[in-house]
Amino acid sequence: MTGVRIVDTTLRDGHQCLWATRMTTAMMRPVLDRMDQAGFDVIELMGAVHFDTCVRFLGENPWDRLRLFRDRFQKTTRQAIVRSKCALRFDLEPDDINRLWYELLVRNGIESLIAFDGLHDLDNLEDGLKHAKLLGAQTQGWLIFSESPVHTDALYVAKAREFLDRCDVDSLMIEDTSGILTPDRLRTLVPAIRAEIGADVPLGLHTHNLAGLGQSLYIEAVKLGIDNIYTCIAPIADGNAPPAIQTTARNLRHYGYDIGVDDALLAEVSQHFENVAMCSGQPLGRPQDFDAASVDHQIPGGVMSNLASQLEAAGLIDKLPAVLEECGRIRAETGWPIMVTPFSQFVGVQATLNVLTGERYKQVPDEMKKYALGYYGKLLSPVAPDVLDRLVENGSKTIALTPPTPEPALPALRKRFPSADDEELLLWHSFPEELVRNMFAATPDTTDYTGSPLLHLVEEIAKRPHLSRVFISKGKTSVDIRE
Repeated sequence: MTGVRIVDTTLRDGHQCLWATRMTTAMMRPVLDRMDQAGFDVIELMGAVHFDTCVRFLGENPWDRLRLFRDRFQKTTRQAIVRSKCALRFDLEPDDINRLWYELLVRNGIESLIAFDGLHDLDNLEDGLKHAKLLGAQTQGWLIFSESPVHTDALYVAKAREFLDRCDVDSLMIEDTSGILTPDRLRTLVPAIRAEIGADVPLGLHTHNLAGLGQSLYIEAVKLGIDNIYTCIAPIADGNAPPAIQTTARNLRHYGYDIGVDDALLAEVSQHFENVAMCSGQPLGRPQDFDAASVDHQIPGGVMSNLASQLEAAGLIDKLPAVLEECGRIRAETGWPIMVTPFSQFVGVQATLNVLTGERYKQVPDEMKKYALGYYGKLLSPVAPDVLDRLVENGSKTIALTPPTPEPALPALRKRFPSADDEELLLWHSFPEELVRNMFAATPDTTDYTGSPLLHLVEEIAKRPHLSRVFISKGKTSVDIRE
């Protein structure tokens, strides 16, 4: 039997896509040891967005979470994701800040670093990835898939070669953030890349189940010789998130492949997260049917969950279909940016403004103007001239037409915060000071998530003394209580 290596991304991508990154450390802690023993090749843990959420919303020190992972995952390789040359921000950072970000990740237990740039501009990755290799980390380059006139097999072959030659990465991965890569396209893409990089460079695949293609895609990928695939543990899987390992393992075993995960341990972890979802009011991931509109807007899972929740909070959820349709138009007009952080957020915000104001590009966020002017790197395809004119004219006049070169930041930062260690310095640099102070002063979530779902249900029923009937059913067992 042929073995397939599995990368688990429940703690990174799963709740990022389904719960807007709101999973607390307390929700994770009870099952970390079982996840470490479950047979994964790699467990992907954190990226910049998780640091952002910990500081802004959860009142948790993200470095404490990372150290907990370091201590608890002793058997499985620990992996983090790095975005462009941005460290913890959207804007490009100077080299000293970017290198410090890599150093702190490795110092706190990250053994493998996977890096991407949404424009495939490797000027934004070369220095950091080479620095990571000097630190002893394994490095991997993302080939981010998009369906557009410019994202051809030839482009991905060229970028694969560039990752190897310029950045000296150890492996490559095809990243399908929008879940729109089809088995048919994979049959041309994988052989083309493999012919360029050879048989010895590991090649992985990471997809999301937004369009219902994930399971069929993974079956075809393994048949084509993909070395590792990315999954999540249900119910923190499917829908906006990557496919569920439980279904993936069952499917691949059907075709004779050896999937070395412990089904019993996975069932225990799955039950825990189902309990967490029930206790915290978070949604459970569900398989989705094919959604043809996804091929146009290509909004990824994490952005989709945030966009929907923000529109719902504003009482505008009925506008979501129009916003998604507008995202597709903006992509075509602005040089086919790949719908991955931060560009998926930029396009999503611009689309929302266009729909709500009723006039396209009347209001232009700073980030959208910066994108068009090359602040985030070289565009693969130019912005339509008339749209570029509107972005420049209606965007902030304080944004220079020529992007400035970032100056070293650490000397001034160390002078300003002389008693802060490197971890604190990066937080002070990356977030408003008030948010960092509030995070350090906050009491993180200490909820005990080890109780049973039934106990939680009984506790909730007890809070509602005026109920006249309670009906509970699971499988063939049911309880019907009436006044």
